[in-house]
Amino acid sequence: MRAVRLHEVGQQFQVDQVPDPVAPPGGAVVRLETAALNHRDEFIRVGLYAKIQLPAILGSDGAGVVESVAPGVDSSWVGRKVVVNPADGWGSDPRAQDTKTFLIRGMPKQGTFAEKIALPLDRLEPMPEHLSWPEAAALPLAGVTAYRALVTRGEVKRGDHVLITGIGGGVATVALHLAQALGAQVSVTSGSEEKLQRARGMGAVAAVSYKQKGWEKELVQQAGRPPSLVIDSAGGPDFGALVNAVAPGGRIVSYGATRGPAEKLELTRVFFKQIDLRGTTMGTDDEFRAHGHRRRVPRHAEAGRARAGPAAGGPRVSALAGRRGGPPHGAVGADGQDRPELPRVKTGLRRLLSPD
Repeated sequence: MRAVRLHEVGQQFQVDQVPDPVAPPGGAVVRLETAALNHRDEFIRVGLYAKIQLPAILGSDGAGVVESVAPGVDSSWVGRKVVVNPADGWGSDPRAQDTKTFLIRGMPKQGTFAEKIALPLDRLEPMPEHLSWPEAAALPLAGVTAYRALVTRGEVKRGDHVLITGIGGGVATVALHLAQALGAQVSVTSGSEEKLQRARGMGAVAAVSYKQKGWEKELVQQAGRPPSLVIDSAGGPDFGALVNAVAPGGRIVSYGATRGPAEKLELTRVFFKQIDLRGTTMGTDDEFRAHGHRRRVPRHAEAGRARAGPAAGGPRVSALAGRRGGPPHGAVGADGQDRPELPRVKTGLRRLLSPD
């Protein structure tokens, strides 16, 4: 089969011929129809990730059709449309992953940037019938991260005012739809006026640029009240502004630090305002199922990110993995924050796998 592999840090991906995978005991082989490109893949490519082991087939998200199963596995699995759970080895404690066993697929284990992948059955979930192939591939990593941040760690409730930073990113856009579906009001920040406009059109009650001095005061003025919950992926120099913005007794949930370490964090404000600072990463298997596949979230929230378009974190399709050696299908940009490297990587993948 063809697979997109990274051989050395700093190099571009390249297409290799590799042996077809074999179903593990009790598992299956999935013929991938679509895969998603995340920040994680680019971070690995440029060396900004821990314990890099190369060469590797990257890619955490994917959707496809079960092609074959291991001996003894129910043959009715063959032909089923499935979505890949991108995480493995969470452990027994739902409060936090086991750091000795937890991993995200796509380095060191084979990822989804290939025509096929072999997985245990417990890493496969039924593909919701109302989703297209690109939508199904765009949902897993971003969806489970947003769900855990909002529901489990953020304890969002109907009527809450939720501030989501970095709108336009994949997780942030899923979080916007999910929070609205759960009855919360949503405010957003971004450095892009285009993304702010799109977010307003998607129902955000306030939308401000984090580049504006004192933006947190403008956000509260637009929304009419401070946020009770903040979902943040940026960290960096504006993290202190989140402490200023959040309501007394509020919660700040961090799932990333794309802008670097938090700066000028006044701990006196944290304890005097009774603020909870909480971290979150990915999610458990139960959270993965709950965020879409048990239908607890309305359809428009489940698929909204993939339909929102490039300016709001939706898919930008480029060729990735062919079906049975035929014309390439799609790779969906699943994490579209303000980072110029990702479009170039998508272009490179398209060029590498072009049938011409």
